[in-house]
Amino acid sequence: MQTSPTTGPEIAVVDSAGFHRILAEIPASRDDWTTIDVSPGHTVRLRTGTACTAPQYLASADGVLYGSWDLTDLRAHQDPDRLDEVAVTRHLGLRARYSASTFWQDIRLLTERATASFGPEGSLTIQFPKAAEHTRARVARGGADPIPLFRDILDLAVTRVPWTGFRTAVQLSCGMDSAVVALAMQTAPQGRGVTAGAVMLDGERGNQQGERRKLLLKYLAGGWADVTVQALDHLPYGPASSFSSNNWVSPSADIYTDALGALSGHFAQRGVTAVFTGIGGDELMATTSAEDEGGWGGFEPADLPSWLGPNAIDAVRDIDTAITPASAVPETALMAKAVCGPEFLRRGLWPLHPLTDPVLVRYCEWLPLEWRRDKRALREVVDRTGLPDCVSRPRIVENFQQVVTMAMCKYGVPRIRKMLTEGFPLIGAGLLDPDLLSSTADRLANGTIVKGDHEVVFVLLADSALIHR
Repeated sequence: MQTSPTTGPEIAVVDSAGFHRILAEIPASRDDWTTIDVSPGHTVRLRTGTACTAPQYLASADGVLYGSWDLTDLRAHQDPDRLDEVAVTRHLGLRARYSASTFWQDIRLLTERATASFGPEGSLTIQFPKAAEHTRARVARGGADPIPLFRDILDLAVTRVPWTGFRTAVQLSCGMDSAVVALAMQTAPQGRGVTAGAVMLDGERGNQQGERRKLLLKYLAGGWADVTVQALDHLPYGPASSFSSNNWVSPSADIYTDALGALSGHFAQRGVTAVFTGIGGDELMATTSAEDEGGWGGFEPADLPSWLGPNAIDAVRDIDTAITPASAVPETALMAKAVCGPEFLRRGLWPLHPLTDPVLVRYCEWLPLEWRRDKRALREVVDRTGLPDCVSRPRIVENFQQVVTMAMCKYGVPRIRKMLTEGFPLIGAGLLDPDLLSSTADRLANGTIVKGDHEVVFVLLADSALIHR
């Protein structure tokens, strides 16, 4: 089936042999695909590829299979009391795992290379694939330079999908991940007229970020436009925040949804239909604990948050059950896609993540450790443009921790107080400790903040997903 922008899907009628041949050819020809195999009176099967650009949530109710990239679309087709305590614990305990599980037992995520089966009797099951093969760092020959081939593979990843400069944007925070993506876009044949967008920090970090972006954009030239929004104007749980509205939110929503939504709105107003991101860059350059002593052990903190209740602490032992086998693309990158995808899709924007290209992932697994540590390979790509050292090696770390902390101090504390006063199902279920949650609010309120207090935002996100306040 092919789709025409004017007439919609074009149906091709084929015989049985041709049908199965086409199904077999799809996975070999692309990474981002979904097939739905429907036979009247038989099991419906959904399969997907390695990319999973748009999350696909599924639910079955009354003999009907429902699906959406927006989890909240499926709320009417599930029992709100049938929570998955392990999935909720992963969220509250900052122990995310790539899994078909969601907050609700009745809503499932179709994970990469998986097959969902919907039987005539209304049952929904998901079968995981075999684990993808991975490799470890190699030793480079003396004097070997891995950067030219890295650039070649990245350039192919950027140009293998159709896009037009004036209809395309890039999230350009000026971190190394987005910077190398922008450089690859600039050298593409269609790389003129791109819109570069960013959520800007405040204070000294914001000044540094702005100067670095200015230098990079001047180098990119090519008629590129620049669009920014200020992070402080879009604090999570502020008066205008989507989290403060009476609309349901997904527990997997991006905590920066408000700022990213504003930026995406600017993109859409400019006629943009596709947005490149730097998702996957951290994973490309990670050194694993298996190959590098003291190497990457994941993105989660070592200690559990203090606010976990007794049942959540007990459930922590089960967080690695029912997870997917090794994926072709790093699991954390797939989770990041699922988090950011809906915000783009709501505005008619298709996200593109070239740093999750499977060929690039494999090449970077081969990279010698010294090229991956501290993102050396990415910094080297930027350095070879001749840009000042401050572009690839900023003096101050630029992240959103201070922004989230400010939001929690100003708007999170009243929300926590309201949760404790009015009640919250996760407290009643023993997944949250009300006394320790109250202590966190006290510290945020009086300025005696300790490491990790800002991450109470994930508790509030769970509250927004379950309760209208």
